[in-house]
Formats: sequence, structure tokens, C-alpha cells
Amino acid sequence: MSAPAHSEALSASPLDAAAQKLTTFCKWLSVGGIGCFLVIVLITFFDVFLRSLFSSPISGAHEVTEMLMPIVVFSGIAYTQCRKSHVTMDIFTETLKPDSKITLECSTTIWSAAICCVCIWATGRLASNTTTITHQLGLPINPFVWFVCFGFCTLLAAFVIDALRLLDRVRRIGKGHAAFAILFGVIPVLIAWYVATHRFPGLGAVNLGIIGLCVMLFMFICGMPVAFALMAAGFVFSCAIRGFNPAMVMFGQVMFTGSSSYNWVPLMFFMLMGYFCYYGDLGRDLYSFARNWIGHFRGGLAQGSVCACAAFGAVVGDHLSGSIAMNAIALPEMRANNYDDKLAVGTLACAGVIGSLIPPSTNLIMYGVLAEQSVSELFMAGAIPGVILTILFCITVWIIAVLHPSAAPTIAKVPMKERMRTLKYTLPILVLFVLVIGGIYGGIFTPAEGGGIGAVGAFLVALFMRRMTMKKFIAALNDSAKFIAMCFAVLTGAAMLSYFMTLSRIPTVMASSIASLELSGGLTMLAIVIVMIVLGCFVPALPLLLVCVPIFLPIAAVYHWNLVWFGVLMVILLNMGTITPPFGVNLFVIKELAKVPLNTMFRAAIPFAIAMTVLVAIVYFIPQTALWLPSVFK
Repeated sequence: MSAPAHSEALSASPLDAAAQKLTTFCKWLSVGGIGCFLVIVLITFFDVFLRSLFSSPISGAHEVTEMLMPIVVFSGIAYTQCRKSHVTMDIFTETLKPDSKITLECSTTIWSAAICCVCIWATGRLASNTTTITHQLGLPINPFVWFVCFGFCTLLAAFVIDALRLLDRVRRIGKGHAAFAILFGVIPVLIAWYVATHRFPGLGAVNLGIIGLCVMLFMFICGMPVAFALMAAGFVFSCAIRGFNPAMVMFGQVMFTGSSSYNWVPLMFFMLMGYFCYYGDLGRDLYSFARNWIGHFRGGLAQGSVCACAAFGAVVGDHLSGSIAMNAIALPEMRANNYDDKLAVGTLACAGVIGSLIPPSTNLIMYGVLAEQSVSELFMAGAIPGVILTILFCITVWIIAVLHPSAAPTIAKVPMKERMRTLKYTLPILVLFVLVIGGIYGGIFTPAEGGGIGAVGAFLVALFMRRMTMKKFIAALNDSAKFIAMCFAVLTGAAMLSYFMTLSRIPTVMASSIASLELSGGLTMLAIVIVMIVLGCFVPALPLLLVCVPIFLPIAAVYHWNLVWFGVLMVILLNMGTITPPFGVNLFVIKELAKVPLNTMFRAAIPFAIAMTVLVAIVYFIPQTALWLPSVFK
């Protein structure tokens, strides 16, 4: 964030020096966490290797992994704050003038510091009182809980220094801004403390639940990091419903168990696999292959980008990585061949969402854990809709190219010899995908083990192709650590919010109300579609998934919907939000990377959003598009 235009350049100060020292400490702490992460990956890899070849798995591998996971997460959580990488919803704050933006950020940083104090209290209390040991190896868990407490202490230090530095900048703007920053930072904290420590007999649980959700959205809009807004709303209003001490006990347990559950291991591993592929330039090989084989068709370069994003999504698993990778690779070539910018950037911004459907998908992993559904089945369920979406996007490009030939000029056909050469470089990536996904589908290893195999395999492929330097290896680890800390902070916050939602009975009341209305399943699904698309325009995909799934699952139970099928629909709708104007995150990212006007991005996304609407209709009216493949492998 840049300082206001009228303020003086800030010289080195004690706060700056303290911030630099803390950042250095947090960086090395994060490096230690990365080391633990590598240990987890290697344990998983060798456990599968020894079990498959010698029927001699590593004893207690799962327990060691679960105990090391909090170290991985909370060794990097403060460094993630130092790098300003925690998820925020900056729709409103980005419209503010610089002075107002800094003032509001100072206040929300105070809020974050306050909830961080509660996290320290809750986890320290849990560590002091627990005598639990692991079942197989007999490891005491309290040292690991203490590390979670320590991680929050370093995070609190980062928040305090950030708040003081921001307050210093606000003071330079004017005393009025400084007074507002302090009052707007402190008074809501005092009100929250009062709400948490008092009961409100006149307000029922449902009413408190509605107020809590409104407060949470208010914190989102003000720019408070999503993870800590979720924690704050979940904790304060759980206290208001159940009482301070029970909520505090649950809060401490959530902070630890949210980061030590083996169910979340695939999320870690597949992201590391994706970063190894990204830094190993494997996306360039996929694009070259697609470009050489179909680039000479009408709209072929854009269609090649769609296919490359689908293939890259098969090893990365999120909605944005493919778009970012292909932007650097495909956009210059499309521009060099006089493709219309609207078609080029629209294709790149929207094609990345295919990665959230084609396995492995991080969104499907998270839905599977939340809905207690098999991740393997969800992977299989997402495969055919992912392929259908790839075809629909290619058809969309073809229609645009036919209607506006100048938007997508044809290029010369690549000789067969050159096409076969690109196949040689693409083959290792395809083999890796078949090994990982085929092994999961075939029951050879679990999704977590498949992620570990995939991460090691992606590293070895990039290394043997001489694409993985030490600098890239470290960058891949650093980005993975940042993502893990950011993601698990949101996950733990969402777990507390889910506990609050259960206490408020909002999901149950909603499900009962809908059942009493006797609406058809189609009308109810249409309402869910509209809600998800609208919210997806404003709320990032990760917190939206974590907030909405606990609310919508009871509704799905009313209509006896298959939860695997419902999960695929939820992920499609989440992805629609990322490419839907006015606030689709993919549109803003590609706008910045491609340097195009925002209205160009909005117009470019509309045809692809229509294509995704067609996919929603196909999956809804033909459930077997999602359920056939899982049924075959049962």
C-alpha cells in the first residue's frame, strides 16, 4: 500500500526496524515449517513405497503427519501476515481514498490483534489442561498445542507492529483520522467483549445467528482478513448463545484440530504438486502441445489455451493457477497473431476454473471433508463435468470466431514432426496424472498418499527435464507454505463459524422452512444457484465454500439429493462467481496481468459465464454426468 500523496516519505524508524527484525524471524520460522512439510511429504511417499513393495508401511506415519501439520501451518502464519497474504475482501476498501483506506486498515488490524489474543488464551488454556496422547505412538499432544499458541503469539506481534506503523501513518495524515482509527478499532472490540461475556435471553439463537452473520459480512466489507473475521464472529456469538467458558474450550480445540486433521493432508500435497509444476514450466509444455495440434483451427490458439488450462488443472487443482500460468504463455502469442484482446483475456480468465473440477481439485477436497463424503468419489464425479466444461468453452470460442472472424485469425498448420516433438515433453506430465489419479481411483492409495506421490513425482519430472533450479525449488516451497498458512487460517476460522451455525440452528430452521413450503427441488436449486452466483461475485471462493456448505447441506438432505452430485454443483457455482462481473476475482487478476480495461474483462467473461450456466443445467438435469464414473469404480 502506498502512502498518501501529500504525506512525507517515511524515514527509517524504530517501528520499521522492529518490523524488519520480526519479518526476518518469521521468515526463518517459516523455513523450519517448510522443513517439517518436506518430512511429511517424504514420510507419505516412503510409506506408500514400502507398503506396496515390501508390505511394510511406516508405523505411526499418520500420527506423525497429524502432529507435524500444526507446525507447518503455525510456523508460517505470522510470515504470511508480514507478506500481507491473508485473504481479504477488498471490494469496498479499494474504492476508498488512500487516507481513508489506511485509517480503516489500522482499525481492522486492531480487531485482528484482539481475536489473536483470544486465540492465544484458548490454545494456551488447552495446552495447559490436556494430557491426551496419540493412540499408536503415544505422543503427547500438548507440546504441539503449545506450538500453535506460540504461532499465534508471533502473529500477534506482527499485528501489533502493523497497527502501530499504520497508526503512525494515520497520525501524519491528521489528528481526526488518528482518533477515528483508534475509536473504530477499540470500541467494536469492547462491544464484542461485552457480547461474549453476557447472555441475551430476549434474543433467540436464530436471531443471534442472523446478527452474527451480518457482523461477519460487515467485517469482510471493512477489509478485515477473512480468517480472523470468521474466528471473531464464530467465537463472540457462540459465547452469546452457549456461554463464555464452553465456547472458549471449543475455540481452543478448533484451533488445534482444524490444523491437525489428516483429512486436510491432500490439500497440502496437491498444492505443492501444483507449485512444482508451475515453477517447472510444465504448463508451457501443455500449451505448446495444444497449440501445435489445434492452433490452426478457427480460434485454435484460444481453444488451445482452454485445453492447456484443463490439463494444467489436472495437476494443480484450483481456479486461478491455470489462468495465471497461461496468461504468461498464451497471451503474448495470441496478441502476436492479432487475436482480439476481449477473446484472448476472456478465455484465459475463465478457462482456469476448469481446474477446480478436473481432479485433483482443492475445492472438491474441502467440500468432501465438510460434507463427510469420499474425496476419491468426488474426484471421479468432477472429471466428466470438467471435460464437458472444456468442450463448452471450446465451442464458445468457436462461435465467437465464426461470428467475428477478425477476432481469431487462423495461423499456419504446424508440421507433424514438430507436433510429435511436443508430445515427447508432454508425456511425462500425462504419465504423472495417470499415476496419481489412476492410483486413487484404483484404490492403490488414498487421496492423501496420491498427493504425496504427485508432489514428489512433479518435482522429479521438473528435475529430470532440467527445469527445477534451487531458486525455483525454494520459491515453490515458499509459495506452498504461504498458501497453506493462509488456507488453514481460513479453515480454522470456518470451523468455528460452523460450530456457531450449529448452535444458532439457522441451517436446521432454513431446511425445515423450505420443507414446509413444499417447493419443488428445481425451484430450491434455482434459489441456491442465484444465491451462490450473487455471493460469489463478492466473497472469495474459499470462505464462500466454507460458509455455505454447512448451511446448504441440511437443505440437500430435505430433498434427498446425492451429496456427491450436490458437491459438484456447488463447486461449479463457486467457480461461476470467480468469473462473474462485477467482482469475479479471476477477472481482476487477469485484468492486472494483461493490462486491459475492466469493462473489457466484463464483456469478455459473459459468453463463458453463459457456458457455465449450460453446464449447471446439464449436471442438474442429467445427474449421471457426475455420478456415472463413481458408480463404475465402486
